[in-house]
Amino acid sequence: MPANPFDHLTGKSRLQTRLNRWRDWVLRPVRPSRLAPNRPGPANLLLIGVDTLRADHLGLAGYGQPTSPHLDRLASRGTVFSDVTAPAPWTLPSFASALTGCMPGLHGAFLPGKLRNMDRQAPQRLAAEVPTLAAHLRDHGYRTAAFYSNQFFAFGLAESFDHHVYLNLPAAEVARQAQEWLRRQADRPCFCFVLFNDPHEPTTPRREDLAPFLPPLAAQGLPTYDRTIAAYARWGEQPGLDLTRAKWPPDPATVAARQTKLAIYDATIRYVDRVIGGLQTTLTDWGLDGNTIVSVFSDHGEEFLDHAEFAHQWGHDPRGICGIGHGHAHFQEVLHVPWLSWGPGVPVGRQVHHAVSLLDLSPTLLSWLGLPKLPQTEADGFRRHLVGVAQDGRPAASDRLILSEAIAYGPDLVAVRQDNHKLVTHRDGRALALFDLADDPGESRDLRDQKPELVAELLDQVAHWRQCSAETPGGGGTDWTDMDETIRQRLKDLGYSD
Repeated sequence: MPANPFDHLTGKSRLQTRLNRWRDWVLRPVRPSRLAPNRPGPANLLLIGVDTLRADHLGLAGYGQPTSPHLDRLASRGTVFSDVTAPAPWTLPSFASALTGCMPGLHGAFLPGKLRNMDRQAPQRLAAEVPTLAAHLRDHGYRTAAFYSNQFFAFGLAESFDHHVYLNLPAAEVARQAQEWLRRQADRPCFCFVLFNDPHEPTTPRREDLAPFLPPLAAQGLPTYDRTIAAYARWGEQPGLDLTRAKWPPDPATVAARQTKLAIYDATIRYVDRVIGGLQTTLTDWGLDGNTIVSVFSDHGEEFLDHAEFAHQWGHDPRGICGIGHGHAHFQEVLHVPWLSWGPGVPVGRQVHHAVSLLDLSPTLLSWLGLPKLPQTEADGFRRHLVGVAQDGRPAASDRLILSEAIAYGPDLVAVRQDNHKLVTHRDGRALALFDLADDPGESRDLRDQKPELVAELLDQVAHWRQCSAETPGGGGTDWTDMDETIRQRLKDLGYSD
């Protein structure tokens, strides 16, 4: 029997990990350590992105499963933003927004067109003229490096770092290589970005991380042997049961499959949490914890049939997928993401409950580092209305707008949030649903008929945003066949494109 249920899927990455470690062991003597724990000057920045991590699956958000003991503990050492909205429901535009402070419609890294299908249409790259956090920090004397496990990060973001490495490997190996870079660079200010992809499909956690989640499955009478578990590394490879084609309402087999997939997903979070805890321990052992800000966030969450009923009613995804995965909807399970930070300059024991956006991430980090703001490529009042209330700790203005856009599958949809109300609409003004997130956090009740004036007001804001942004409803990306074969294969390994 394999040591882990997913060993048959991870042989290549385990071999690559061993080769990497052997190479680094051989080269270590010629790569001297430059640790300088007490050096003067601004703090280092270790920014950790976790792909596909739902905010509500962390203990610090009240989740009842043991997914995040290390992050729960570390959260008390700094600041936690509990109501963070992603500007897009998939990787490229959301990470690009976090590291530029710009909405997708301004930075250009999204999939354009009236009807999108990323299986057949490649997205655009980040516009070259948009300032990034990495380039800005380099201009202020920082060494910069990115270690990332999702190829979409190399659509314009990775290239803004001095050093960048693609690693389609488990989080522990990505973290190890990031640590090795820090060991050789920390004699002056450095910015290290690390992107863990483990909660993204295919989900292949180790047995030790899966173990806490199996007893609840067994208690429900669900099978927990390796063959059954391994069938859900992807969405429903088990013959006869494909979760991407789940019917609504769900039958018992679908419910069981969903529970199994959730357990696997939670196990990947526990694994990443363990790796992050190890990273912090290394910083402490090296004496770098006193001059390194650590910030952890996610680009988007994941759907587990949370809103399959709406998805079946709307029928928007051109692949026919309803309520599974990400990239095709603007519900909270995809847009509500975690963000927590600790280190020098970060307020300790602070919980920020007012609504913020990942657009606030770069401005806030720069504020904590005591550095100037990112240069702005757009100075219009509407863009300023979207950005920059998180760092000073004041309550958010009740009229602040938080937008999400740039879906990857389906028509051009926008979600606009003001205070606790959130409208999901076509960009051209055809409203789909209005929710009150205070009274209905699960977004089960559509309030369009009860609040027509509010719908009209929010639609006016969407129309204004359409005029300000670079989204071109009639445009389109390139074909995947025009992409480099290496890039296509890397994305295919992660479940992207045909």
